[in-house]
Amino acid sequence: MPGTVVERVTGPVAAGVVPAVFDAAGLTSSERTVALYASDMPTRRRYGTKEQVRAWIAQGVERLGHEEVARRAVFCYGHRLLELSNLVPAAVRAAHEARFPDAFRLDVAAQATATSICFDGMHEAARKRNGAARVDGPCPCRGTGSIRLWVYGDGMFSLVCPVHNGGGRA
Repeated sequence: MPGTVVERVTGPVAAGVVPAVFDAAGLTSSERTVALYASDMPTRRRYGTKEQVRAWIAQGVERLGHEEVARRAVFCYGHRLLELSNLVPAAVRAAHEARFPDAFRLDVAAQATATSICFDGMHEAARKRNGAARVDGPCPCRGTGSIRLWVYGDGMFSLVCPVHNGGGRA
């Protein structure tokens, strides 16, 4: 499938084997989720030790590269924002499912990310880009920040786009 890891580039990661220069706090929550999804993290196991989760995150970043992890992360978060508002167009859903075909694994990765943030924190630079979101396909707002619902008489009813209007903040 396009956008998924089909070939192992690195070997399995042993607990506590994290590259000395790797710092999970430099990644956003979505970047950690993408890295965990791409790693050898077991899908049916929800938690690992702090060291094991760090090692899986490092492995995912090494496997995909930081640039690809960041690219997938903004699309993943954009999809999540649209999903929470029940606004995901079919093309965006298809792109997301091609990138992350195992929805359960993505949920497990998100849970492990939450614990990673608790014990590793997040650097200020990562925190500033943590809300970055993009849509991989046509957004319901067409990039305007407002989703037109209907026109009634002289008025128009619209919804604030959760992706193109600062995560839904007015």
